[in-house]
Amino acid sequence: MRGITDKQEAILSYILDSISQRGRFPSFREVGKEFQLSSVATVAQHLDALVRKGFLRREGRRLMPAPELRRDHGIPILGRVAAGRPVSAIEHQEGRLEWDSLGVGDTFAVRVVGDSMVGEGILEGDFAVVQPTEDAQTGDLVVAYLGEDQEVTVKRFHRGTGQIELRPANSDYQPIRVSTTDPHFRLAGRVVGIVRRV
Repeated sequence: MRGITDKQEAILSYILDSISQRGRFPSFREVGKEFQLSSVATVAQHLDALVRKGFLRREGRRLMPAPELRRDHGIPILGRVAAGRPVSAIEHQEGRLEWDSLGVGDTFAVRVVGDSMVGEGILEGDFAVVQPTEDAQTGDLVVAYLGEDQEVTVKRFHRGTGQIELRPANSDYQPIRVSTTDPHFRLAGRVVGIVRRV
């Protein structure tokens, strides 16, 4: 690559490999550890140089490779999620969604099965793009695991006194209520986008 130091080229290659293999841009700390750079500021200097030279782009506070350099295969699709009654959670990679500005951190996608969220415009066959988190605010659209079998569903999250309510957007379905102390309940993450093939 022209106009780039050996160290910058190695860092850029590591970034592209990370996106291709893990579906995400590596953290500054991960870059620092890989190249034995003692400070985050040093990593930032190298990344700033790659931005100035056009190899990386800033999109808001995120860094992304220039489109012509991307060799990733998208956001991993890790299974299906019920938009009706919860379904058994089978986490296997079904494919990938093209990596874009939603592909931040450990973002993943699940395919929606069922019609409990049609009132939100979420249809069976849509892909819900999920940002992993262990907490959510009332009103967030979430993917959650339920019960000993860890069945998974997509619903609106509402926190009450001593319980959590997962609300559908279809009058044919009842809200799902779980205790805040339920050891089997956990969040997979917040839904940050819906992708539909037409």
